Amino acid sequence: MNKNLIFFICFNIIFPFCVTFEVDISNADIPADNFSVLMNGSWNSWGWGYQLSESENDNIYTGTFCGFSNGEYQYVHSITGDFDSWSGWGMIGNPPLGSFCDFNPDDSYQNYGFTIDNNDIITSLNSWNCCGTNDCSNWDGCLSGAVKTDLSYLYGRFEVRMKSADGDGLVSSFFTYNTDWDQNLGNLNWNEIDIEMTGNRDSSVQFTTHHPGDPNSWSIGEIIQVDFNPHSSFNNYAIEWTPSSIKWFVNDEEVYMQGLSIVDDLNMSQKIMMNLWPSIWEDWTGEWNEEDVPKHAFYDHVKYYEYNPSLGDYGSNNDFLLIWEDHFDTFNNQIWDDNSSDSFNGNLCSFSPLNTNYYNGHLILTLTDINQDFDCNEISGDINFDSITNILDIVITVETILYDAFDLLDTCAKLSVDSDYNQDLNIIDVVFLINNIVNN
Repeated sequence: MNKNLIFFICFNIIFPFCVTFEVDISNADIPADNFSVLMNGSWNSWGWGYQLSESENDNIYTGTFCGFSNGEYQYVHSITGDFDSWSGWGMIGNPPLGSFCDFNPDDSYQNYGFTIDNNDIITSLNSWNCCGTNDCSNWDGCLSGAVKTDLSYLYGRFEVRMKSADGDGLVSSFFTYNTDWDQNLGNLNWNEIDIEMTGNRDSSVQFTTHHPGDPNSWSIGEIIQVDFNPHSSFNNYAIEWTPSSIKWFVNDEEVYMQGLSIVDDLNMSQKIMMNLWPSIWEDWTGEWNEEDVPKHAFYDHVKYYEYNPSLGDYGSNNDFLLIWEDHFDTFNNQIWDDNSSDSFNGNLCSFSPLNTNYYNGHLILTLTDINQDFDCNEISGDINFDSITNILDIVITVETILYDAFDLLDTCAKLSVDSDYNQDLNIIDVVFLINNIVNN
């Protein structure tokens, strides 16, 4: 045997290195019953992890463990306990995909990591699902819009025509999500299928699934390049979810697919959801400027097709049957749940029903400063808000165009008369307004 190799083996046997792990679980949904905090990692093929302890009653868990050889290691935070029958994987805390604390940002795994090179290691103190400990809590200085269906759906084709919001830090979405969480099961409840546009990217769309399963596959996704700017034009997007696959479509072209190994863990009914929100994860979305408001995400229509291979007449293999569609002429309480409040970890804003509005046959989700007076009506073209659209609205619109005064209008007035949502007024908007008056 090579002498250098013998020395290397002996060195690592005699001088194993130690790693100190730290995690702040303050912003995790801490179980009410008995639980333990673990660090699960690649050093033992993602088996039962190292158990951490808390010494100062501050929700910061630490532990030092020895026996590591030189090399690269990846890990995630984990909480296990009575709620998951001590599986070791009840709740998972990992870094945002592609963030600076994602050890390999170019793959589809969300793992922290470290490298040992003849030295002991103290890992970075991260808050649950965060890089570091700053900006991991919601900021209550802004409001935005969100909607979800009243019913949940297992499998189907989910379609949307939308235009996302531009701007660093922003996420516009169309997705399905299991809202029927059993607190005792933690992340074992997690089923989610995403279409997301981040405002810092003007030529891509992201497709992701979140679900229980293998520890390295809780979140799987891809950022797909497209030949248009999703923030400047309306485009069609669709998800086809079946028992054997998930497919994503852009303008009726299949662009991404996940197979049976992932779909097996996506077996819970999910609501259809849309929202606009600023993200804490700057490496993913860019840094949001709090003063960059208002911002809007526009939705032209949503369609739901049941997965029905026997009676279907649409989509891949004609496996899908149209059940309903909504073109957002107004709020449809037969389809949508009017509860658009609350927030979630990673979102810098709270959701408000006032920031969900319907104009000109579109659903509009609007991000505003919390102090901004924003309570719009639903009368398209009613620029003076007298509850009727008539010749006076036409006159005001024309004057606004002639005097280039669009920026002087308040947010609600802009939404009311900007029929093509290009953040400008022109003859197209006047024609639309006239047609609206004539047809009504």
